[in-house]
Amino acid sequence: MEAVRLRPIDAVVLDPRAEGTIETDEVRRLIAHYPTLPVVVYTLLTPEVLRATVELANLGIRHLILRGFDDEPRRVRELLERLPAQQLSDIALQGLASHLDAAPPMLRRAIAKLFDAPHMFRNVEDLARAAGMTRRNLDRSLDRLGLASARMLILGARLTRAVHYMRDPGYLLDDITKKLGYGSARVFARQVRAATGLTPTKLRERGEPEQLIRELTAHLSRQGESHV
Repeated sequence: MEAVRLRPIDAVVLDPRAEGTIETDEVRRLIAHYPTLPVVVYTLLTPEVLRATVELANLGIRHLILRGFDDEPRRVRELLERLPAQQLSDIALQGLASHLDAAPPMLRRAIAKLFDAPHMFRNVEDLARAAGMTRRNLDRSLDRLGLASARMLILGARLTRAVHYMRDPGYLLDDITKKLGYGSARVFARQVRAATGLTPTKLRERGEPEQLIRELTAHLSRQGESHV
C-alpha cells in the first residue's frame, strides 16, 4: 500500500498465496483506496485459489493469470498494455495525434513516453534528449507542428496524470505531488493554477476527468496559454 501511495505505479500484479495462505483482506483495502488502479492476479491453479477467485471477482478484479497455463510473456505483456491505467493519457495523445502525424518518429515516441510516464521527465532538457534534439530545435519543431512549448507539454502530461490520481480517495495531494516528481506541493499547486485557473483541491472536486483532459489537449494544440 505504501508503494502504491508514493510511487508512480500504474498497475499491481499480485499473488494472494504469497504468504502461503489465501489473503484477500489486503486486496480489499487496496481496491477501496485505489479503485481505478488495475489489479492482476498471477497465481497457481489450486482449489483454494479457485474459491478465492470468486471473492476477488466480486471485489472487481477481472484479470487472472495462471502460472504455467496462460503466462506466456507475450500474452502477459499484451494484457498489461490493455489495462486502463493510461486511459487519460491516451485521450490526450489522441487529441494531439493530428499534429504529431507530421513529427519525426523520435519526437512522436518521446511525447508518447512523456504522457505515459511524466515522472521520468524532470525538465525540457529530458524531453529534448528523448527526442534526439537540442532544446532550441525541440521548441522550433513543436512550433511548426502547431503545438505548445515543450514546457507546456510537460505540464500538460503531469496534469493529465495528476487528474488520473485524483480520482482515487487513497491519494492525498501531497502523495500526488511526490508521485509526479515535484520538489514541493507549492510548485505543483502553482502549476495547476497556471494551467487551469483552479487550486488542486478545486480541480479534484471538478469531476469529469475525460472532458477536462480534452480541454487541456485543445489548449496544448495551439500556442496560447489561456486557462483550461
